[in-house]
Amino acid sequence: MTSKRDRKCLTLEDRVKCLKLLELGKSSCVVAAKIGVGRMQVQNVLKRKREIMEEYESNGNLSLKRLKRDTEYSDINSLVYRWFLDATARLFPVSGPLIQEKARTFAQDLGFVDFKASNGWLESFLKRNNIVFKTQSGQHGEVKRDTVSQWKESIPSACESYAPENIFRMDETGLFYKDSTKSTFFKKGDTCAGGKRSKQRITVALCASMTGK
Repeated sequence: MTSKRDRKCLTLEDRVKCLKLLELGKSSCVVAAKIGVGRMQVQNVLKRKREIMEEYESNGNLSLKRLKRDTEYSDINSLVYRWFLDATARLFPVSGPLIQEKARTFAQDLGFVDFKASNGWLESFLKRNNIVFKTQSGQHGEVKRDTVSQWKESIPSACESYAPENIFRMDETGLFYKDSTKSTFFKKGDTCAGGKRSKQRITVALCASMTGK
C-alpha cells in the first residue's frame, strides 16, 4: 500500500517564486522539484497567476498560505479597506471599534441588514489586509547633556542643609484633554508617524517632597 504524499501549502512568496521560475522558461517539473511540490500544484499556481500577482503587488502578506477569496461581504471589506488607507494617509488614528463602526455604516448603505462587524470579522479583516497595531512616533525632545551634568553636581551641595521633608520637586505639564490616542492600526511596513495634534490643554502643577509625600 502506498501512502499519499501530503500536499504542501504554498505561501504567497512561494507562489510568486513559482511564477518567476516559469517566466524564466523552467518547466513545471523543474519548478515543482525546486519548490518541493507536485507538478499539478505548480500548474494550478500558473492558472491563478493574475490573482496571485495582484495580491503580491498590493503589498500582500508574503507568509499568507491562502489567497484572499471573495466573501459575502466583499463589497463592505473593499470599502472599509479604501477608507482605512485614506484615513492612515491623513495620519488619522484608527482603532478597532472605529473600523467596525465604518463597516456597519457601509453595510447599512449597501443594504446588508444582518452584518454585525463582529470581533471575529475585525480580526479576519486585519489579517487579510496585513494590518498591525502600532504607536505613532512623534518628535523627540532635545536634551542638553551638559546642563544635566551641571545640575547633578550642584544639587547635592545646595540641599545638604535641608531635611528631606523640606526638599521639594515641582514641575508643570500640559494635559492635552482633546488629544487623540497615539495608538493606531497601520499597514504593515508603512511608517507609523503622527501629524499635527490638538494643542488645547490645561496646565497641571505636580509637587512632592524628597520623602515622596
